[in-house]
Amino acid sequence: MTVAFGAALGLAAGLPAAAAPAKDGLKLDLPAAAGATALGSADDVVGLTNTTGHDLSKVVLQVRLTGGLAQRVELAGADWCDHTKTTATCKVDRITPGQGFTIRLDLRARAKAPLGAAGTVSVSARGVGVPAAYGTFGVAVASPPYTDVAAVAEQAQVYLHTGDTATMGVEYRNTGPVPALLRVADPVTAGFDDMTWLDCPEDDGDACLLQLPAGQSKRLGFTMRLTGPAPAEPHVAMTVEGAYDRIVTDNLAVYPVCVYDTGRCTRHLPGTRSDVFAAPAPRAEPAPGPDAENQAVALTQPEHVPVAVERELAAEEPYSLLDEVTGILVYSLLAVLILGTSVALALRKRAADRG
Repeated sequence: MTVAFGAALGLAAGLPAAAAPAKDGLKLDLPAAAGATALGSADDVVGLTNTTGHDLSKVVLQVRLTGGLAQRVELAGADWCDHTKTTATCKVDRITPGQGFTIRLDLRARAKAPLGAAGTVSVSARGVGVPAAYGTFGVAVASPPYTDVAAVAEQAQVYLHTGDTATMGVEYRNTGPVPALLRVADPVTAGFDDMTWLDCPEDDGDACLLQLPAGQSKRLGFTMRLTGPAPAEPHVAMTVEGAYDRIVTDNLAVYPVCVYDTGRCTRHLPGTRSDVFAAPAPRAEPAPGPDAENQAVALTQPEHVPVAVERELAAEEPYSLLDEVTGILVYSLLAVLILGTSVALALRKRAADRG
């Protein structure tokens, strides 16, 4: 941080530190100059020492951002002290001779604060029975240390059956001039469970912490189990701590998933306009052994096979009216002949009976 602020702090050199005498009271230890960035600064330390030969009671140390400084810089932290954005108040009941305490200030540049000298911080210390001590130090607004970290997913697509455990990886590359502390969130998404980091150097509960030096790359691997045929895409989110990441749009790694059970992917395949990659192919179950009980037997109905049927058709003669009338007359004449013969026989029999 000191190197990053060097040029900007030089602008505040005209604001020398001033402190109380180092005898018979309280001695202030103040920085010659301090820096503030949009990310804050934790390197600015203010100290207080009891230089008397007896205990001091009810000691109060106060830090105030005065004048225009309060418009450009805010007090984001002051260790254990009570503080607002412009004032910190630190109280100690008793300090023995030669002892004291220090506090670490976190000075944060406000939005759109111009770079360069910003103003002065006023510090005062009071105790019972001793003169108050006063001092000041200058503050300059500087650019925060920056880095550029990118996440690159190792897999373009992940092909799985339901129940498979996938091993995935993401590579982080730091192309910036300063090291970065990465906080990589646990990749949790719908359709997956049993997430496990494989090579996380420091597990922080729901995230993995990774120190990434400037100009280096590191890989993080993890596993997840597919629990259903329609998952969401696993994604790994990352944030940079302790430095300013100039580009954040490349901090996310996303893994498209293709499921054999459905033959579909969670997005269109590269180079195509379709998310279909294959016909559905559920995981094959092992066939039962020859001695297995209650084996299921698949019964199938035989397919209907059409049978050719030959029909013999008698030849039919064309219809003739003359033949039909002739036939009727022949049958009529036969009937008359039979009837006449019957009558003649009957008459002959009667005549014979009379004679």
